[in-house]
Amino acid sequence: MFYQFEAIIVKKLAIVAICLILVSAAGIGLLSAAQNNKPLLEGGALLYTINNNVTSYRFKVMYKDIDGDLPRYMFVYINGSRRAMVKADPLELNAKEGILYTLSLSSEELAEFMKGKSEWGVQYSFRTNDGHGVVSTEESSSMTLDYEQMGLTLEHSSGINSKCGK
Repeated sequence: MFYQFEAIIVKKLAIVAICLILVSAAGIGLLSAAQNNKPLLEGGALLYTINNNVTSYRFKVMYKDIDGDLPRYMFVYINGSRRAMVKADPLELNAKEGILYTLSLSSEELAEFMKGKSEWGVQYSFRTNDGHGVVSTEESSSMTLDYEQMGLTLEHSSGINSKCGK
């Protein structure tokens, strides 16, 4: 009789211990989800280069996540069409410092997105997910000359080279 009573107590204690473990695990999961920081998408741009009268385009955006979460995906939406972006450096894994993503297109490829639009009718935005939720940028239509790809530098914001006039 005593052993039956002891067995019942051990079973009840085991059930209580399992319940406590499950409740604490669920609480930790909720706590960690509540503490997640959304990633940042910085410097999103559409850059263009001109080489031998041929124009090419490059979308770029910097992904940063202070939690270190890597993105599940990185997309650029061009006039409503989604295209996957790739890491500029395939070996880069430091989301805290930032990972640069790009998508290069020729004039012909970009023109496919602009059918029925005016010449400069490109609208784009960037979208990602760090595993905890979706983050998107505002839509933009700006294009910028890709000074870096063209081997050019800007020495002053006024565009005047300090070596001129000497």
